[in-house]
Amino acid sequence: MKKVLILLGVAALFVATSSCGTTASKPKSEADSVAYALGIDVGKWLKGMDSTVNVNMFAQAIKDVIGNKAKLTDEDAMAFLNEYFMVRKPAKTLAESEAFLTKIEKDNKNVKKTESGLLYEIIAEGGEKPTNAMDTVEVNYLGTLPNGEKFDSSYDRNEPATFPLNGVIPGWTEGLQLVGKGGKIKLWIPSELAYGAQQRSQQIGPNQALVFEIELLNVTKAADTTTVK
Repeated sequence: MKKVLILLGVAALFVATSSCGTTASKPKSEADSVAYALGIDVGKWLKGMDSTVNVNMFAQAIKDVIGNKAKLTDEDAMAFLNEYFMVRKPAKTLAESEAFLTKIEKDNKNVKKTESGLLYEIIAEGGEKPTNAMDTVEVNYLGTLPNGEKFDSSYDRNEPATFPLNGVIPGWTEGLQLVGKGGKIKLWIPSELAYGAQQRSQQIGPNQALVFEIELLNVTKAADTTTVK
């Protein structure tokens, strides 16, 4: 929550030191350029925290603070933000994640479900499978949120990822033992098999279900440290 207050203070400074009230499409002064550039940074952070934020109300709060007309005290604002991000938003995300997974299971006849609740679809079977959580795998993958927003991709980095199966989230550890080398699998991972109640990043908040498409390129068996051919 400290970052919230810092950003609010910085944003207030932008409004105070730039040309307030202008609607120009491009900044016309150095002060405007600084305000706009830093506003982009604040906007990206806000979008990551909660893409449904009311931007007009956010701007109004800044103006109210500058004009000494704030409708909430600092203590009340902090208490509300703590309750929202620690209680309300995680509960909402959990309900949305569960509804999303239920719909995926219902609407896709090729999707299977494990005892743990992991949903998966084998896109290509592949060859020999990793059979031990100590096995090391090399993969290419795309990770998205239920709304389709991408949060990670080895394809974007042009570099496959290599790791032991026991070094990743439980949904990956389980899911990658269901597909063989050279195969491809899609995973719909409930939050308890992902990061649980942890705030992993700006995009991945508490109780967030995740979706991955994964190509299993290589498998190194833990028992003999040889690569599956």
